[in-house]
Amino acid sequence: MKNLKKTGRRWWQSLIAPVVVFGLLVWLLAAGTGYFKKVSGEQGMILTEQAIRKAVLQCYAVEGMYPSKLSYLTEHYNLKVDEEKYRVGYDCFASNIMPEISVFER
Repeated sequence: MKNLKKTGRRWWQSLIAPVVVFGLLVWLLAAGTGYFKKVSGEQGMILTEQAIRKAVLQCYAVEGMYPSKLSYLTEHYNLKVDEEKYRVGYDCFASNIMPEISVFER
């Protein structure tokens, strides 16, 4: 009888360490996934803003004026913006002044 109690305790004690380690690994995986999602979202906003600036500068180089609306770039310069993911602020004061461009996550 004495041997059965000792073996039962050792079995229970040996189960705790793997369960704790597994829980920590799951937590690290979840935390890492959240971090990479945040970083990729920020990177997507930067790339979207760069694409808009490139299209604006291309329009200015070809036509000699900055477009008054963002829709002009999507129609004539093949600019594509994921409007479900990002909100774009485009403020053009005059046709010879670079517009203010800002990209935000929805």
